[in-house]
Amino acid sequence: MEQPQPEKKKMPSKTLGAIIAVAIVIIVVGSVVGYELSKPKTTPTTTQPQYLAVYPGPAGVNNSAHLVGGDVLAVARGSPDMTAIEQFLAYMMSPYVQQEYLNATGFIPVDKNAYGGMSASQNSFDSSIYSASNATVTIYYYDDITPTDATFVQGIINAFQSEFKNIKVDYVNEPATDIVSGVQSFEAAGTGSGSSFAISRAIVMSIDNLDVGTLFYDNDLANLTSMASTVMPSDIISSISQVTNYETAVFGGIYFITERVNIPLVWINYTALKNAGISNLPNNDSALLTDAKILYNKYGIGMINFQGHGGASTATELYQWMVQFGGNPLNFNDTGDIQAMEYIYNLSKYFSPEYKTSYWATYKGLASNKYTVMDYQWPGSVNLTALGMKVENNVSVANVSEQAIKEGVFLRTPVPWISEWQTLIDDAWTTLIVDGGSYTQIASVLSHENQQLYNFLESNYGPTVASNYENGSYKPLEV
Repeated sequence: MEQPQPEKKKMPSKTLGAIIAVAIVIIVVGSVVGYELSKPKTTPTTTQPQYLAVYPGPAGVNNSAHLVGGDVLAVARGSPDMTAIEQFLAYMMSPYVQQEYLNATGFIPVDKNAYGGMSASQNSFDSSIYSASNATVTIYYYDDITPTDATFVQGIINAFQSEFKNIKVDYVNEPATDIVSGVQSFEAAGTGSGSSFAISRAIVMSIDNLDVGTLFYDNDLANLTSMASTVMPSDIISSISQVTNYETAVFGGIYFITERVNIPLVWINYTALKNAGISNLPNNDSALLTDAKILYNKYGIGMINFQGHGGASTATELYQWMVQFGGNPLNFNDTGDIQAMEYIYNLSKYFSPEYKTSYWATYKGLASNKYTVMDYQWPGSVNLTALGMKVENNVSVANVSEQAIKEGVFLRTPVPWISEWQTLIDDAWTTLIVDGGSYTQIASVLSHENQQLYNFLESNYGPTVASNYENGSYKPLEV
C-alpha cells in the first residue's frame, strides 16, 4: 500500500485536519470541452483567512471505490519460530497499537475498536500464544516507514518486548525495495523443500502492498491463513475484511494482512471556492468540471491541481481514476480506462500550472491559492500547521478517511511488473496531457501502451502470463 517517501511513496504525518464530507455520485463526461482559455494567467492572491475542506472526492460512475495505500504485514516463507511470530502479529494488529498509529502517524485503523482511544490496559488481543516459559527467540522485523515514524514504531516494539521478554525483536527500517532483495537473499539460501523448507531467521515485514507482490510471485511468503483468525481484528472494517476474502480467492490464501491504511482524499481551499461563487464541494465529475470553469473565470488561471509531474505518483492517481470509471488500469484500454482518460483530458484544460511539478506531499499551494482543488492527496502528506489554514466544521481527517473506507476500497494488484506498467502509463500521460496530444488520440495511445506491456510480458514472463494479461486476469482487488 503505497505511502510517501519523498517523491516515491505516501507516508502519513502526525497532523490531522478538518473535513467536509459529501456524498459522491459520478457522471461520465466524454465530450471534448470547447472552452477557450484566453484570460490572463496570473496567480491570485488573498489576505483573508483561508479555510480548508477535505472530502472523499469524485468516486466513479460504476462504483465508489477508494484506493487503499499504506503497508501490509507479511512473513518470509520458511521462517522459524512461527508461534512467536503469530504472537507479534497479534500485538501489531491489536486495537491499542492501531489507535497509537492513528495518533502518531495518521494511518487509519482497520479495527473499529481502535477508534475509541483505547488505553494500554484495555488492549485486547490473545497474549497467550507464546508462553513465558518458551525459549527465547529473535524476530527480525523489516519496515519501510519514514525515519520520523520509525522512532514511534521502535517505541511500540519496546512495549511489546517489555511484556514478552522471551521474544526479541530486531527492528530494521529501510526502503521496500531493500526489504524485497533482502528477503529474496534469505530465501535463496534456504534449505530443504516443501513443508520442510527453512531459512536462517524469522522474518516479519511491514511493506508496501505493491512491493509485496514481487515476493508473493517469487514464492517467498508464508501462508498466514491458519493464524488469521487469531491475528486479525474480530471487528474489522467490512470493506477491509472483503479485501482479505478477495485476496484468499485470488491468491489461494492469506499471504499478507492489511495493517496500516491510508486513503487519498481531495483537498480544497474552501474560502477560494466560495469567493468564486461555489457554495458546495463538487459531488460528481460533471460538477467538478463545471466548477473548474467557474474557478478559471474567477481567477484567470487553472485552479485544479493533479499529481502530474510523472513517476509513481502520477501512475497511482491515474490508476484510481480508471478504476472509478469502471476500468482495469493494468490493461490501459478497456472502455472505463478510455472514458477516464477522456474525462481527465477535458479537465486538464483547467489544471493549475503547478500540476507539472506536483507529486506526493505537494499541498502548500492551497494556502496561497495557486490552486483551489488538490485532486487526490494522501492525508499524511498534508501538514495543516504548515499551511496556516483554518479548519472547517472541526471534523477530523480520520473520520472522512473512515467514511471513504466504508464506501468501498480496492488494492492495486501486486504484480511484479507494476513498475513497467507505471512507466508505460506515464508515457501515455506525457503524450496526451503534458505534450498536448489530441483528444482523438486517446484510444490509440492507450492501445499502444497495452501492446507494449503485452510484448514486455511475453519477453520477460512468457506467453502464458502475456495471454492472461490480455484476457484481463490481472485486475484491481476491489470490493
